[in-house]
Amino acid sequence: MRALAALLFAGCCVFFTSVPALARDCATGTTQMSTKGAKAVYTGTVTTAVSKQKAGGQRGATITHDVTVDRVYKGDISSPHAKVETSSAGGGSSCGLGKLTVGKQYMFFVQGDPSLWTAERGSGTAPATGKLVAQVVRLLGDGRPPTPPAPPQAVFTNVSDGEPESLTRAAAPGVALVLIGLLGLIVVRRVGRAPGRDHH
Repeated sequence: MRALAALLFAGCCVFFTSVPALARDCATGTTQMSTKGAKAVYTGTVTTAVSKQKAGGQRGATITHDVTVDRVYKGDISSPHAKVETSSAGGGSSCGLGKLTVGKQYMFFVQGDPSLWTAERGSGTAPATGKLVAQVVRLLGDGRPPTPPAPPQAVFTNVSDGEPESLTRAAAPGVALVLIGLLGLIVVRRVGRAPGRDHH
């Protein structure tokens, strides 16, 4: 009987110690930890949220959010439009961030790349309260607006370093040809008239 009681007690200890461990793994750390661990940090307003059931018989869903980026604090972001993917809780997992509220501004701490960012509960992503924004500003600075890359500037190359040719010099060859043609015509006409004068 004592052996059975000891076994039950040990099982309860394992169960109750494992749950807090899972919660610690999924819980959000400090804002400083979130900024260091994130690939990009920015504020943005959710405009749409589309849920899709996970494939392979998994429980829960994947939610893709369209976000209008307001201010960038960290990361290579050059567009005011971003996509952020989250997941809903499924299979007993408590780490899914779930569906974000459309029309609400969030502070995003994300992984991935500009084509598709990802955020989960442990990332630190949360509504952009004044307190949270102030903490991020203290850590990362005032941030910047998302700006597209500047278009390449046109480069003009000089065809020749010399001075442009004057109109007189440019037209000289043509004038010379015209004069030669006129002289030739005069000579031909004189040669054609010469026999007629000899007959008189």
